[in-house]
Amino acid sequence: MSEKRPRKIVPSFWLSLFFVIIICVWIVAGAEWGWDTRLFPWAVGIPTLGLALWQLVRDWRGSDATAVGQKENNSRPQGILDIALDANIPPAEVFRHTIKSAAWILAFACGIWFLGFMISIPVFVFFYLIYQAEASKLSAFIVTGLMTLFVWALFDQTMHLAWPEGAIFIWLGF
Repeated sequence: MSEKRPRKIVPSFWLSLFFVIIICVWIVAGAEWGWDTRLFPWAVGIPTLGLALWQLVRDWRGSDATAVGQKENNSRPQGILDIALDANIPPAEVFRHTIKSAAWILAFACGIWFLGFMISIPVFVFFYLIYQAEASKLSAFIVTGLMTLFVWALFDQTMHLAWPEGAIFIWLGF
């Protein structure tokens, strides 16, 4: 008789669960908005929720599940969300990069809440290009300007999305 190994949940399960929860909150929060405003989070969020749930189930199945086309005895290190891990990068560097990425995402989310979308998007893109991508200030300014023009033209002028106001403008009564 063969013994079954206990199911081991891989670390990427918790990341997938985090994203499923965030996407669910995004979809539920969008339900309270007007039809024009909720269209964006629902059009993006509902398909994304399906993909996140699919990944969550794959991660829940654990280390017994193998990726399509991989051999069972593959010597490649286990990655997160099927992204291959380079064994030459020290774990401390991977951890530092993960924390830095999470900080950028958290800063962007807080900026959206505090300043609103139309201000946070260009501010985030500009500072990300300068500090993370190490672009020159001129090229960061040009890319940020073009991206802001694109977002304004598409979402504000063409689709007439009513972005939620930033908390600071509500507090100040603007």
